[in-house]
Amino acid sequence: MRSLSLQDAIDLLTAATIVIVHNDPSIAQGLANDLQAHSARVIVAENALELRPLLLRHEAQVAVLDLDLVNVEEVRQLAGSFCNLTIICTHPAPDDRMWVAALDAGAVEFCHPDDIRTMLRGQVAV
Repeated sequence: MRSLSLQDAIDLLTAATIVIVHNDPSIAQGLANDLQAHSARVIVAENALELRPLLLRHEAQVAVLDLDLVNVEEVRQLAGSFCNLTIICTHPAPDDRMWVAALDAGAVEFCHPDDIRTMLRGQVAV
């Protein structure tokens, strides 16, 4: 598994139905607001228990998951259960160990939540 290129990540985030689950509701809503300007549908899960039903109901192509709320084993289970789901994990203090664990579990990217906003703002400026 490899990390996405910047352009691949931007293309993915601007063309998909996205479900976000984050430990901090203000960060989740901020990400949703930023993504809604670029994507057709963005759904915010209020908690980790809502995640699977929302993924199924909305046929989401992308899940943005906070590893403070969803553990690496759940990432692995989601990757195995939803073969067409692209998983992007976030954490407020990402480190190399967490990055490797998230990618090994099936995520395509692992970053700070602000990095998603930075990618989108860079796309608008281009």
